[in-house]
Amino acid sequence: MNELLGTESNVAKRWRAEAARPTAEFKLRLRLAAMAGHMSHDGVAARRAALIDLLADGRPHTREDIQERVAADVGAACWGKRPQEALLRDVAALRRGGIGIAYSRRAGLEGFYLNYPAMEDRQPWAGNQVADEWLIQVRAHDSAAKNEVVFAAAEFARRQKHLIVAGDHPDWPEEQIDREARRLVYGV
Repeated sequence: MNELLGTESNVAKRWRAEAARPTAEFKLRLRLAAMAGHMSHDGVAARRAALIDLLADGRPHTREDIQERVAADVGAACWGKRPQEALLRDVAALRRGGIGIAYSRRAGLEGFYLNYPAMEDRQPWAGNQVADEWLIQVRAHDSAAKNEVVFAAAEFARRQKHLIVAGDHPDWPEEQIDREARRLVYGV
């Protein structure tokens, strides 16, 4: 990483320059400066920031293109021994953070891209009319029907967690993935 050589990565320099712009909101400038400082010491944060900067151009980028351009920005060793796994972990972490990253398989447009809007404005639960109607219907059910809905939702959550854990840990055996998914959803 560049910081190991005593120099700041390009992405940290860009974010620090953005933080110094007087036209930006004060809180945003503070946040950018804090992140730029963090990137100077944390290669994973710098790599993810460089990935965000790259995808912000709105075009799909192949895995190879991303790895090459981020390495040029952050440092040649930024991807570690398993670059493909590091990229998938970064994409998953950014998605969990609310950044809409999608993957295109269309010929000529293959690769990762920002699925706009990149940061979703989520309505609060009370302001979501579809959710309110669903909640009214569930409240009208008897206890047995409510339990059925709850167990179906829990099973759906377990299956989704299973897919996420399997993607994050492709080397784990199926039994370990299932155990971790159950732990994350049910707490046991």
